[in-house]
Amino acid sequence: MTGPGDESPEKIDPQEAFQLFSHEMRLEILFAIWKSPNYALAFSEIQDAVGERDSGKFTYHLEQLTGQFVTEIEGQYVLQLAGHRVIDAIQSGIFHMSPTVSPVKAPGSCTHCGTTPTFEYDELLATVSCSECETKLIEYPFEPGGFQDRSVAEAVSAFDRRTKFLWRLASSGACFVCAGRVEVAYTESAPQIDHDDRYGEFFAADHPALFHLSCHNCSFYSYIPVGIRLLDDPTVVGYLAMAGIDVTTDHLWELPFITDAELVTVQSREPWDILIEVPTETESLTVRLDDDASVHSLTV
Repeated sequence: MTGPGDESPEKIDPQEAFQLFSHEMRLEILFAIWKSPNYALAFSEIQDAVGERDSGKFTYHLEQLTGQFVTEIEGQYVLQLAGHRVIDAIQSGIFHMSPTVSPVKAPGSCTHCGTTPTFEYDELLATVSCSECETKLIEYPFEPGGFQDRSVAEAVSAFDRRTKFLWRLASSGACFVCAGRVEVAYTESAPQIDHDDRYGEFFAADHPALFHLSCHNCSFYSYIPVGIRLLDDPTVVGYLAMAGIDVTTDHLWELPFITDAELVTVQSREPWDILIEVPTETESLTVRLDDDASVHSLTV
């Protein structure tokens, strides 16, 4: 937002914005400011940081960033939100890193057979599976930055927390990539994923219903278990807490209503009417999802 008299930076075509970074010095400028206290540096400090003696050349490249990516305020150049997002994209590691993690033990137990599952990472995909019953419990993209300054065990925990948050956010209609509007629709299959060789066999391919998430503004799309909607209903979450199931601490792959296709029943497709059985130690809860992907009712 701007107030009276404020000057808004001129809008830049998205493709032209990316072309701005065809010269490495411009990224060096952003990184120099990002690494500084309060994300701000004076002209001479930036020039020293990037090691460019030619003031004319340096001024030209700094001016290309000024307005949208950095702003001059009281003699200092301050990194703006767009500049932070450029740094964020690079630091995620998705453009230049491709680590692998051989199967290691994951916390919790398989919801199908009770065996300790394993976690592995390859081609930007994190997978939690059970070698005993050969079940792929959860699989989802995870940026390489998730392994920076973390042990593998800590990265596994971060993968769970992040995936749980992203699925909940996107299935509620908000894109975690661009903040655009996400369309949430039921589907019986995942055709886009079926054409992606990275996935091999989609972990929820046997589910009778999935959520197809598709952003209206950016390229984000996803197919996820419909049971994720139960994590956003306070009545369901409260009941599960009383039954000893804490969805805030239990991992996604420990929640059978997320991983088990047999607990999902499609009663109708026009309109969609879904029943999800949630077993507990003492009884079973049945949650009904209606056509707009919301919890309609629950029955004990």
